[in-house]
Amino acid sequence: MSLPLLEGGLASSLAANAKGADISEQRDELIRQPIIQLEEQPFFRDIETYSDSWEDSYLGKITGYTPEATLLRFYAAMARVGNIIEEVSNQADTEPGLFWSKSSLEKIREAEILFQTATRTIDDSAIPTSIRRDVKEESALKLKEILDYAFTHSREEITLPKDKSFPSWTMPGTAITLTRLTDDKNNEDYFFSQETLENIDRMYRFIDSSFGADPIDELTSTNQYASPNLYDHFTYTPGYLVPPKWYERLPKSLKKALQHPIGDQSILQYMMATIVAIIYLPTTVFSINAMVNTYRTKNQADKGKHMIRAFHILTPSWKRFLLILPLAPLSTISRILIANRINFTGQALVNSNWFFDISTFIFLGITIILFFEAISNSGASWIMHFRGRTSELESRRMRNLIMPFSRFLGAIFAVILLYQLLLRLGMPPNAVIAFSAVPGLAIGLGGSRLLSNLFAGIAIQSDRPIRVGEFCKIGGDTGFVSRIGLRSIDLVTLVGRITIPNNKVEDATVFNYSERNKANIIDNQGISQGIEIEIKAPEEFSTGQLKETVRRIQAFIDQNSNLNSPVVHFSQEDATHSTIIITARTETDNWEDILHAKQELSAESKTIITIIKNLKHSISIDYQTPREKRQQVPDIVSNVVNADPDLSMICCRLSSLSEYSLDFTFLINSSHTDSGEFFDSIAAMKEGILLAFEDHDIDIPFPTSIEIQRHSPTERLEATVHDIE
Repeated sequence: MSLPLLEGGLASSLAANAKGADISEQRDELIRQPIIQLEEQPFFRDIETYSDSWEDSYLGKITGYTPEATLLRFYAAMARVGNIIEEVSNQADTEPGLFWSKSSLEKIREAEILFQTATRTIDDSAIPTSIRRDVKEESALKLKEILDYAFTHSREEITLPKDKSFPSWTMPGTAITLTRLTDDKNNEDYFFSQETLENIDRMYRFIDSSFGADPIDELTSTNQYASPNLYDHFTYTPGYLVPPKWYERLPKSLKKALQHPIGDQSILQYMMATIVAIIYLPTTVFSINAMVNTYRTKNQADKGKHMIRAFHILTPSWKRFLLILPLAPLSTISRILIANRINFTGQALVNSNWFFDISTFIFLGITIILFFEAISNSGASWIMHFRGRTSELESRRMRNLIMPFSRFLGAIFAVILLYQLLLRLGMPPNAVIAFSAVPGLAIGLGGSRLLSNLFAGIAIQSDRPIRVGEFCKIGGDTGFVSRIGLRSIDLVTLVGRITIPNNKVEDATVFNYSERNKANIIDNQGISQGIEIEIKAPEEFSTGQLKETVRRIQAFIDQNSNLNSPVVHFSQEDATHSTIIITARTETDNWEDILHAKQELSAESKTIITIIKNLKHSISIDYQTPREKRQQVPDIVSNVVNADPDLSMICCRLSSLSEYSLDFTFLINSSHTDSGEFFDSIAAMKEGILLAFEDHDIDIPFPTSIEIQRHSPTERLEATVHDIE
């Protein structure tokens, strides 16, 4: 196989492959051979053919079924790109205006399409997606200049294989290798290999350091298909392939100063990158700070009143979304400007691409999460508006129903973006798949409880044994449900807020005091909550008194605006013990209101029991009372009772004949609602009865007692002696 001898370091591969004492002799012999012009190479006619085809049409495939086809098509296409760039740039001084004409823009478009097609000849499977396009573009430009040097500095004929029997082929004396893609069995085209991509920068730096130092480099200028300084023109000027027209019309001295390299970048590139940073960084910091302020208290948030007035109309969730929304596109635009317009190259390009890609995906993930959160809040309002409801409680309940699922979807999208970012940064797909197994492993090792709570939360949301705002008892805890999440619920009790895992709620007995059987059970005041009170009745209560107590308590509930749906009854445990059971409902969603209603109902019920207990009285008269006066007692008592407008006589009758008195029992009725006023009336009634009995000379007997004295034996003996005497 013939070997081209390339000057300097590119010829070192030949020396590395030679053995023994023949190394020096072979090298000296090749150096003495004359350089073969490109026109004398056996493949020159093929280059002309491919070049003519690209001039006629820039649409087509560059990779071929043989190494020769791919190599020469690439070379001819890149030569055409270089010619267009030079042709358009030379028209800047003769073409009027500060912007390219339509015909120039069409040529620029042709060059860009042809250039992008040429970059597809490079095997990019090992390049991270984040920098794949930029690395391929840089490599294609450098590879074109490497081929210019190789084709014009060869001292032997270069034979390019025209058959596809080679799995891979390396251009003699270089590190340029063409190979088929092993991971695509249906594609038999040859591509520049990954090894070529890794060595392009080394080969280009050797050639770049050789230009201008050796007269032999003048041979490159005789190559009509050569593109000298193509990479420098791309990397040190603004724009993509062709700089803006206004830049091309600048004085050459100014352009030379702006394009002065500092490291791998020019002064102009650093200046333009600084402008991008001045716009990007303050905008990002301002948006993040403004979003954080939306989570602070109102007094702290009011400090940012410099924002537009219309922005304050939005809810906090939409404010956060809109504040973060521009950052992902801004990061992408900044990356494109630095990579494709400012044309950063090398490690600076890699670092900037990674920074802006990571920023883009982070901000995009946050944006999606905030979007679903805003949708959940606004979705509740939209549904409420559609249903014609205005209840704040039902709005809270709807948000609580939508929010967990919205956050779950947001988290799913965020995880997908994380995996896409890892792939974009160059992590192998197998490693990403292995990384995705970590959550499953975590669930298997310790996340079963989390899954249990998650599925229990879904069951609670679907079966809805409890809802936000309802008053219920879960296990041993009683309170208002303030939140139902996918992992736990919050219960506001008298002593504080309790968080109960969903699987505990599902296993516990739930006693829901709230009513659901009405068509419209929710208003602006709250949800209908149940109250139940049990009170022991006095032992001497008769059936009539129990019934009157039930009637009065039920009437009180009916008249109370804070209570409704009364159910009052009594239960007799035995002949002397009874229990009054009271249930009612109140519209509330907080402890203060329900405790006030319960306290009010309990106090009033006990007052009613006390009043009922004191509606039955008895009075005794002397046995010696004449018949006619005895028969006047009911009338006397009735007149006294009825004299009070808030009291009325029900009945009065002789109830029992005691050993020492005649006992009358009388029942009264009272319209008093205040216990103090009631007992004042009772006291006045008793005083009136006493005065009336005095006026009618009716005596009330005093208690009679018999004293039995015991004497000692000595005292009995003395009494006996006294009786004998």
